[in-house]
Amino acid sequence: MTEFTNLKRLAAAKESFEQLYPEVEVVIEQSADHFESLRAYRSDEAPDIIESGGWALFNREGMFVDLNPYVEQSGMEADLYSGPLAIARHNGTLPGLPVDMSVPLLVFNKEMFDKAGLPYPEDDWTWEQFVEAAKKLTIRGDDGVAVQFGFGIGVDIEWYEPFVFRNGGTYLSPDGRTARGYVDSPETIGAMQNIIDAYRVHGIIRKPKEPSAAGQLHEGFAMIFGFMWFAGDLIHHGIDDRFGVARLPRLAEGRNGNMIYMGGAGITGKSQHPGLAWDFLRHYLVDSHSWPLPISRSQAEERGLHEHRIWSRYLEELQHAQPSGFYLNEKWNSSRQLINEDMESMIVDGADVAKTLRSWTRFA
Repeated sequence: MTEFTNLKRLAAAKESFEQLYPEVEVVIEQSADHFESLRAYRSDEAPDIIESGGWALFNREGMFVDLNPYVEQSGMEADLYSGPLAIARHNGTLPGLPVDMSVPLLVFNKEMFDKAGLPYPEDDWTWEQFVEAAKKLTIRGDDGVAVQFGFGIGVDIEWYEPFVFRNGGTYLSPDGRTARGYVDSPETIGAMQNIIDAYRVHGIIRKPKEPSAAGQLHEGFAMIFGFMWFAGDLIHHGIDDRFGVARLPRLAEGRNGNMIYMGGAGITGKSQHPGLAWDFLRHYLVDSHSWPLPISRSQAEERGLHEHRIWSRYLEELQHAQPSGFYLNEKWNSSRQLINEDMESMIVDGADVAKTLRSWTRFA
């Protein structure tokens, strides 16, 4: 059972697997969301494998088989990227293999940097260097409306988390049980204050509903908080040669943490054929050409991604991924809309950052 709507990869894996195992038929069913997947699991005919675009299902104790023994017996551990695997194992067990992974990088417009006479971003850029460059790259008309912004990012608590990591902070405790002492720590508050200042003091990021003549992200933004799907669109449209990629700026020395979006696919605890289900799971996610980013190094090498100017950087960044708050605590995850409303209040209305973050301790 899968929650994804694009079944091209899954259908291809089904076809090739059935050729390898002529006596086996793989049946694919779709569910609209976690609720339907959970209902199917609780039925008398539970799926052998459930695939989800999020991670909430895999935090349910006992719902999935621990895949650690299968990975160990297969000898594939060294071939799998350790960053996503560590996040999947944040509770100790391995309830699912990562799918549909994406990490953010700093995507920059080389033409805009060249025109401004500025050097391109480096992987060891500090926050101060980033802000100074973004200020020079933000261009406003006589009416104050920007025709070009230094940095493009949406208002989303999840997207600000890498900067919190890179300042030595976190939203939640390592076990995800509490936000107290973490979201209200000096490191987290300091990182968030820097982000709010980027909007309110430096004017390098477009505020919510702010008038703009900058166009789309690829048109009028010198630097972009870019997930792999953004980079993929640049490549698809043949304009990627105008852009470069670098790591996000650091706020504290030696801090390179990053967030990651990923779903998972795991063998349910009700599976009647766990061994065969593992064979298919490995075939589908490890041995086949999964997209966009593979979970195994050998697959990346086979596809030439380690030599690719852009994809190689995203693969490197997988190693810096850390467990995000939305993976660690379902209550925190479900509070995202309320938290983002508070974010807008800090950006637009100037609500006190430290006081606001202290109020978020109620969410976990």
